[in-house]
Amino acid sequence: MDISGLAQALRDQYDKGEHDYYMPPMVKRGWGCATDRVTDNDCMFLCIRRGDRQAQILNAFSDESFSEFPTEHFRNLILIPLVEHNRNSDRTDALFATIRPDNTLGHVISKAGLRQLRLGESEKQSHVTYFFSGRRHEPYEGEDRIIVPSPEPWNFASHPGTSTREVVRLAQAALAAGNYPFIFVNLAAGDIMGHIDNWDANVRCAEAVDAALAAIRDAALANGYFAAVTADHGVLERAFHSDGSPSLGHTTSPVPFGLIGTDAVPAATRASERPRGYQTLADVAPTILKLMSLPIPSEMTGTPLAVPGSSMNPKKCVMVLMDGWGIGPDDPNTNPIAAANVPAFRRLSLEGFYTELTASGPSVGLPEGRSGNSETGHLTLGAGRAIPQDELRIATAIDSGAIAENRVLVEACRKVAGRNGAVHVLMMLSDKSSHGNISEGVAVARASAQHGVRRVYLHLIMDGRSTPPTGGIELLDSLAVRLGPDVPAQIATAIGRGYALDRGGKYTEYTAPSYRAIVYGQGYAF
Repeated sequence: MDISGLAQALRDQYDKGEHDYYMPPMVKRGWGCATDRVTDNDCMFLCIRRGDRQAQILNAFSDESFSEFPTEHFRNLILIPLVEHNRNSDRTDALFATIRPDNTLGHVISKAGLRQLRLGESEKQSHVTYFFSGRRHEPYEGEDRIIVPSPEPWNFASHPGTSTREVVRLAQAALAAGNYPFIFVNLAAGDIMGHIDNWDANVRCAEAVDAALAAIRDAALANGYFAAVTADHGVLERAFHSDGSPSLGHTTSPVPFGLIGTDAVPAATRASERPRGYQTLADVAPTILKLMSLPIPSEMTGTPLAVPGSSMNPKKCVMVLMDGWGIGPDDPNTNPIAAANVPAFRRLSLEGFYTELTASGPSVGLPEGRSGNSETGHLTLGAGRAIPQDELRIATAIDSGAIAENRVLVEACRKVAGRNGAVHVLMMLSDKSSHGNISEGVAVARASAQHGVRRVYLHLIMDGRSTPPTGGIELLDSLAVRLGPDVPAQIATAIGRGYALDRGGKYTEYTAPSYRAIVYGQGYAF
């Protein structure tokens, strides 16, 4: 596979100041002509693990009533997501069925006849709703949702607190009203800013989140709530790698868990006897249910870490999640949180029950040593147990060779080969993203060729968030090596993740240019 043309095109774009995340669509010369294009004889594999990220581009191909921008009406194009997120049409059948745990924290609260509020900002909307509810789109009975718009991604560095102030204002109002026995507040800024190489913005982000924690804590105590404070994974606490290069990806750091405003005492359980940091996110939901005097379902394998020390404890809870806030070294030269003025966080371990939780690897259903992410964190927190994550399930199938015999894949490839069609693989050019990785796209491309498909086209999604902003060229080299010379694959398009995987409803600005590159060959030629 020749990568030289795309590599040079990327260099040209980098020289213009472009970066991988918002890389404008680039297309192979001649793509979109009669011989090289997407046709109704083809199959498109969307090797994206995050359904919320692929939803807009998938809708453009699959929804016959789609009206956001003009599209080609493909009638027989086979569309196969890697993992089912939302069944878009009869033409979409995923390689891996989605695991949807029942009896989540939100479900138990709803069944008890209690109202609940989910409050966050748009950049993390699916996490405070879909993932926290066990991959359920619909609200539970008695559940309300308020989602505040996030700043535009290209302008994050100018808004290090993102929309935290508005989230706090709404949280204070909800706590004062007292209508919701359970309120889940997601403070998204830490995860958003932790992926950006800007030390000052990272420090100011930590201070904004800490101020939010203090404000919500005070409102909770004033209105008869206890606060459960935690995080879903680490990222903000580590700005540099050991070699001094920017650390922009998630970490394996433990995360905090504190209880404020309740006379909670350590539970006499095996979980409470584990050393700090060996308790997990799965223990949070059972702990909250115990303190709210609600039943803990048998499906929850997590264990309460604390129990009420007094019958007079408040039964209403606000759960504050500091997204991306890991426990890092107390080094103000490498840890933005340590460099920041964060009195509320520093008091957390002194105000009541406090411990640290693992939020990575097998404790959240991921492979050993793998960093946590927002999807796994919110899912585990809501479910009260570790759910085998798609990344682990897919990696196991790849390592064992089972993916090549996947029924859905085999049937699609044989159908395409029989009508002399092509396979299109929409894949992440990344090794660290929770959205997908190179190995998954390579495995699907290899399996397609193995089952008789003679033309395989790769549509690369540049990362630039979990990888360096201009790391695409090195990843291209890795892709070529892993694919090898025996797979008849060509790169057809390369598009920034901010374009192809927009989830903010920017159909005209981002989804449409991505679609036109893939279907019509419109973009910067390489």
